Order: sequence, then C-alpha cells, then structure tokens
Amino acid sequence: PANTPTPLPPTATTGPQCTVLQRLNLRKGPGTAFNPPIDVLDKEVVVRPIGFNGSGFPSGSWVQVVDGAGRTGWVSAGAQFVSCNLDVSALPVVAVEPPPAPRPPSVSNSQPQGTFDGFEYELIFSSRSLLRIALRATGTSKDGDGVKQVKFIVQDKDGNPVYEKTEGKAAFCIFGGDDPSCNPWPVTQYQLTWGEGGPAAVNGTYRVRIEAEGVDEYGSDIFGNWRFEVTLGPP
Repeated sequence: PANTPTPLPPTATTGPQCTVLQRLNLRKGPGTAFNPPIDVLDKEVVVRPIGFNGSGFPSGSWVQVVDGAGRTGWVSAGAQFVSCNLDVSALPVVAVEPPPAPRPPSVSNSQPQGTFDGFEYELIFSSRSLLRIALRATGTSKDGDGVKQVKFIVQDKDGNPVYEKTEGKAAFCIFGGDDPSCNPWPVTQYQLTWGEGGPAAVNGTYRVRIEAEGVDEYGSDIFGNWRFEVTLGPP
C-alpha cells in the first residue's frame, strides 16, 4: 500500500505576542499625552508584550511592547487596537512618571483685514498665550480707553466654531488675564485646549475674528472688526 503522508504538527507560537489590528501609534509612555509618537505601527504587525499599565495618561489601559526593530514603546491595550495571545493585565505592572506639561505651539499669522476706523490697536502674538490686542479709541492715551468690550471668535479652517471669549476691560487677552501676563494656553488632560475643557488645540490653521465696541472722544459709538488666520505649528 502507498505510504500515507504524516501531517505536520501545528506551528507553535514563539511566546507572548500581540497583533496590531489597525494603524497604531507606538508611544514613549502609556497614554496619548506622550507626544510625539515614536512611530506608527501598521496593521497586522506583530509585537512582543512585556509590561502593562492600567491607568494611562490621561486614561485607558496600555501595554508595553517591543517591535520587530527592537524598539520598546507603548500601545493602547484596547481590544479594537491589539489582539494578544495572553491576558496583558497579567504582565508585570510598569509604573511611569507623568509626562511633562505640553509645550506651547509656534504661532504665525496672516495680515489682518477688516474695519477699525476710530481705534488705535496692536495685535500681539505669543506662543505662551497666543493673542492679545492692545486697543484704545483714537485720541485717547491708555490701553482700554473708550473700549466697551472685545470679543474673540475662533473657527477651524472649514468655518466650524471652536472658541469664543469676551473681555470687558484691558488687557484684552484671548484666554483672559491682565497685562502684561495674559493667561497661558489652558491645559486639559495633558493637552492644550481652546478654553478650559474645550477642544484640543491641534496644529493647523484657524480663522480668527475680533469684534470691538467702543465710544470715541466725542461720545459716538464706534465698532471695529479684525479678520486673519493663525497657524499653530510644532514648538
């Protein structure tokens, strides 16, 4: 009779491993607050899990892994991100110091357009606090003279609302505060945000509008508006 081929034994796994289920950031620490990422892992890449942290920054469970290039980093342990052949929560717990506070972005701006007759002004940009307008009615001497209120309006590049702030007295700072120390960028869960608890201030171009109401030296109402773009970039 013919020889019957002997079936090959199933291939054994070489130890603990996780398969990446979608493109996924490999980070320096356990959490999205650790920016920038080391790299992006492609779907179906296999990594070796070596540690676990169940309370990342700002939240979530994270697994420490070694990739094929021998780099050690962290990926989210969520079931939608990685599939592992072991319970990653049983791995050694790795304690990690919180990440440093986020650095403010670089800031550039376009030339302002609009109507500002009756006002003397200066737009002051900074990485730390983004924007202040020094503003007074023409013919007056001090910042804020003749100004009733200043409203800052920020939209994303598509015109969707992002942030608003109204200031009733000088200094007129986009995040509030007084001259010379306007309030810095708000920070929520290790991210710079547009206002306390607002959307993340991601790099990119934003539309900014400033609307001012005041009274000139003769008692007549005056109105001003400034329109320009602000671009946030890497620190």
